[in-house]
Amino acid sequence: MARQTETIARLLCSVDGQNESFTINFTMNNNHLPFRRSMAIICCTALLGLIFGANLALATDAVTSAEVDRTEMVDIGGRKLQMHLWGNGSPTVIIETGMGEPGAEGGSWRAVVDEISKKNRVCTYDRAGLGKSEPAPNLPRTSQDVAKDLSALLAKAGVPGPYLLVGHSFGGIHIRVFASQYPDKVLGLVLVDSSQPNQDEKWLAVLSTPVANEVDSVTKARQFLIGRKDPSTNPEHIDPKASGAQAQAAQNLGSKPVVILSHSSKFRLDPSLPEDVSLKLEKVCSELQADLKRLSSNSTLTQSINGGHLLQNEDPDLVIKGIRQALELVKKQTK
Repeated sequence: MARQTETIARLLCSVDGQNESFTINFTMNNNHLPFRRSMAIICCTALLGLIFGANLALATDAVTSAEVDRTEMVDIGGRKLQMHLWGNGSPTVIIETGMGEPGAEGGSWRAVVDEISKKNRVCTYDRAGLGKSEPAPNLPRTSQDVAKDLSALLAKAGVPGPYLLVGHSFGGIHIRVFASQYPDKVLGLVLVDSSQPNQDEKWLAVLSTPVANEVDSVTKARQFLIGRKDPSTNPEHIDPKASGAQAQAAQNLGSKPVVILSHSSKFRLDPSLPEDVSLKLEKVCSELQADLKRLSSNSTLTQSINGGHLLQNEDPDLVIKGIRQALELVKKQTK
């Protein structure tokens, strides 16, 4: 296990050399290795990506074309994105993965996809520059760029709408913006431990200003949060501040279903932080997840009993139930 932990530390450093000591610190507790692996992808990502994000390394084996109903490189206008379609049945469920995770190439959603695709078509894809998808020409990017790409992908591939959108971590920001940009294409949302636009600011308020002789992990956490606002430090070159502003400006969804799933209160963002600080940070998370209910008059919030940020891996049953719940609510509204 020590060798595995060392490898993860090097990967984290390659993602964000400026925060090397902070990310190495995240690998020291072997009981939290799934969280540590996820940090390799989320490092310095989001205005809101819960400091953990998603990573294929802890997921099941990578997807192969033989396991899906349709695999395609779709030209969206001078560049191509890879897409997988699973199963049949309407409405189509679109999965928007967390920062840095290629949805088509990775396997972190396999348990969820396998179940939902028994009755509904499921679409996973690699955003620009991830997996086999070609990079976007203009950087940095925002959630509006992601939404535009997804809309073009679905249209060019002939995937019929409207859709139920599922967004994990920073993917939750993306689908909120998509729903605002293309309201006629969206039936509802499932937010899986979703990011919030103002989360980092609230966390920084908890960490307060530097004081003499403060715990080293607090100093490093503050530096990390301040440093990751730069879009050049995340794997997709997403501008978290601009994307967060787009999500905040988005209109609510009226009575469209919004199912909110959040991590367990037992989860700790960084076990090396003092417990009193961790509890304050968790309180911020809890309040922000509850605040997501304002997005719709038809919203629900369910907290996992034991699952961490990577709910699709750590509590897939909750995610499956949440998606099915949203599908049932959509069905009632469209009768």
